[in-house]
Amino acid sequence: MPTSSPLTSDPVDRDNPLAPYTLHSRADIVFQLRALQKRKLLVNLDLKGSRQIIVTSVLAINETRGTVILDSARGDALNHDLLSGKGAEFVAQIDGVSISFTTGPVTLCEFEKLPALRIALPESMVRLQRREHFRVPMPIANPARCLIPVPLGMDDNEAINTHIVDIGCGGVALVDPSGRLGTETGRRLPDCRLLLPETDVVVTMLEVRNTAQIRLQNGAFQTRLGCKFIDLPNDMAAHLQRFVMDIERARRNSL
Repeated sequence: MPTSSPLTSDPVDRDNPLAPYTLHSRADIVFQLRALQKRKLLVNLDLKGSRQIIVTSVLAINETRGTVILDSARGDALNHDLLSGKGAEFVAQIDGVSISFTTGPVTLCEFEKLPALRIALPESMVRLQRREHFRVPMPIANPARCLIPVPLGMDDNEAINTHIVDIGCGGVALVDPSGRLGTETGRRLPDCRLLLPETDVVVTMLEVRNTAQIRLQNGAFQTRLGCKFIDLPNDMAAHLQRFVMDIERARRNSL
């Protein structure tokens, strides 16, 4: 591992909660990319303005030219979307640690006599361990819901409709106005559906880690539940990470 500090924040991003987890050292960034290359780990390219996710891998890193070579997408339509110039979100995982950055334009090239993709070596990279995932509050003007299947033993078959208070790549905070979920912790709730604005539905198992009773101004009570994602599929994690980062960018742009 390079001797430089693994996490170096940019002074201009003090109000950015991602800053403590952002790499700016080229040596550190190259180290992470080479780890992906050597272990042949899969990478998701989440296209901007599209719900399409392209699965690829790192083939080579050229520090002198400042480029990264990726395996070519399968299919002409996918390559056309990549070459649109809009860039993409690069998302991968190394031993439960999320690695991500925003790419610039993607170009076609040749690597070992086969078609490949070329992107610029990123100037910064977000490196988040599961326990470090930060949460972003859901905008009041753009609410989101989580539908939870009725737990076993309940007579009512209608899914429990909860409101998402905040969300991160590691979990979510919910409010249950109906009180049907109760306050017991440690439970696992399978097949929960996160209905997030302008993105695909995220389906995952939730584990209830903490609960609290919140008293409203009218005297009524609501149950707030802090939940952890369990075995979140990689494609769902990619959608969620992009959603969280989009909310944070919108928040910063409004300051």
